[in-house]
Amino acid sequence: MVKRRLAAVIAVTIAIMLFALPVFTGCGKVAQFADPMTENILVSINNADYAGFSRDFDSAMKAELNEEYFPDFLAQVKVIADNYKEGSKKIVGVNINNDLTTATYTADFANAEDVTVEVTFKKIDGKMQVVGLWFK
Repeated sequence: MVKRRLAAVIAVTIAIMLFALPVFTGCGKVAQFADPMTENILVSINNADYAGFSRDFDSAMKAELNEEYFPDFLAQVKVIADNYKEGSKKIVGVNINNDLTTATYTADFANAEDVTVEVTFKKIDGKMQVVGLWFK
């Protein structure tokens, strides 16, 4: 009876590890390009630096979140969360759907902790670019 239960626990543990390994590996591969781009976006918000903020945006994202709208965007972030605490972001999920990869982070800000930041990426002309950005 004990041996059977132990065998069942071991089998379930192995199944969970086999399922989880590709998920963690995928997060690691996505984090290689997503982490520095996301950190740059968040630090550029702190510095009110549109050139840095939009550096990795595709053309549609630059048109949508253009330099003229940037002060309004900054004001919205500052009212809710204030400044990002540099280096505090943690990747908590990855969703790959066709040619879009969304990295979900939690990040700490001066007035709010564990703010969800989602950044969607797409490979365009051989380079990963930001095509979506959301704060929740």
